[in-house]
Amino acid sequence: MKSRNLWGTVLIGGVVIAAVMAAESRSQPPAGKTKSKGSAAGEASPKSGARDAKAATADEEAVRATVAAFVKAYNAHDSAAVAKLFGPQAKIVTEDGDVVDGRDAIAEMFAGLFADEPETKLDVTINSIKFIGSELAVETGTTKTVSAPGASPESGRYTVLHLKRDGGWLMALVRDETVEPTHREHLQALSWLVGDWIDESREGIVRTSCRWADNESFLLQEITVRQAGHDTMKISQRIGWDSLTKRFKAWVFDTEGGYGESSWTPTETGWLIKATSVRSDGSTASATNHIEPTGSDRYVFRSVDRVVGNEVLPPVEVHVVRQPPQPK
Repeated sequence: MKSRNLWGTVLIGGVVIAAVMAAESRSQPPAGKTKSKGSAAGEASPKSGARDAKAATADEEAVRATVAAFVKAYNAHDSAAVAKLFGPQAKIVTEDGDVVDGRDAIAEMFAGLFADEPETKLDVTINSIKFIGSELAVETGTTKTVSAPGASPESGRYTVLHLKRDGGWLMALVRDETVEPTHREHLQALSWLVGDWIDESREGIVRTSCRWADNESFLLQEITVRQAGHDTMKISQRIGWDSLTKRFKAWVFDTEGGYGESSWTPTETGWLIKATSVRSDGSTASATNHIEPTGSDRYVFRSVDRVVGNEVLPPVEVHVVRQPPQPK
């Protein structure tokens, strides 16, 4: 299991099967005995049915409360509080088949995770909670984890076996499965680029409009460059997630016939962009660019190691601001 994803399915050495059989056996009448009138199999008095429905509702609410408490403790990076939600002999089975055995080992695992990723956050969506008897519940759902602000989210599927002991519910067996995020989920890390932006400098004006592609698997940028004494240039850029290299990649084309591509890597303060291109005259160009957000409505663009053909160009720094929506 990736330690940042708790949840999963619970088939460990037949334990679940045994637990289910035990729960079902408790619900059957003893051999040689018959149920009294009005209590035949499949029948229940209105009063007992009402009590059962009320108890089932209370148990489901209790399981959901356990999940909410886990998410709260996880996002507070409180490994001790996380461990208290597990039974003493609880097990977590990782996606690789490794087993974390016992409450103390679980506490140690989460303490290590929170030390390694002090900004990690988790969101959980419960898909179903099914009860087998009165003391066993199986919960399934999905997780979304972000290791740090701006990082790509990691998605997972989970199943948890909950056991009722002394009137309370504890997690007993857990397994986690990683699910590859969609391209759109990866691109959420760059969704702040959506909108209209402008850079005004002495050399000219650069306007950028960014929007989602129709299938939301790419971000599309349309860039207009106006410089005194030059024809207006338009540039189209498509930014997406490259499943092969596991990083963001962009493809760019301009109205003069040039084209290029770049790879994007997250940094502590923004993004590092390695760009190469071919100009309309056949010459090549390359640069190392840095984008650093300085707020929700502005960022700094720096370009260094700029080479066009055999010419080395000086570094460039520009400040870009978001344009407010036009009044309707």
